[in-house]
Amino acid sequence: MNLEYLNDRIKLSEIPITAIAKKMEISRQSLYLKMRGEREFKTSEVIRLCNILRLTDDERRLIFFADRVDKTDTLLGIKQPNP
Repeated sequence: MNLEYLNDRIKLSEIPITAIAKKMEISRQSLYLKMRGEREFKTSEVIRLCNILRLTDDERRLIFFADRVDKTDTLLGIKQPNP
């Protein structure tokens, strides 16, 4: 999972964290834990978050399947770092 890119997309959305959490039907604290990688997102939460942030298929793949993505992939002109 690419938490750095997820956090960047959340910031770019300009949607307050409390509003995102409310739309996801989870607490703000729970969202923060998931954003830091301390808890995993449930499938239903991933779907809701993708809809809230209006993520493209490429962005979803980059964020939630980062360990399965070729690290040379680019998105929005940003080369993804090698681990």
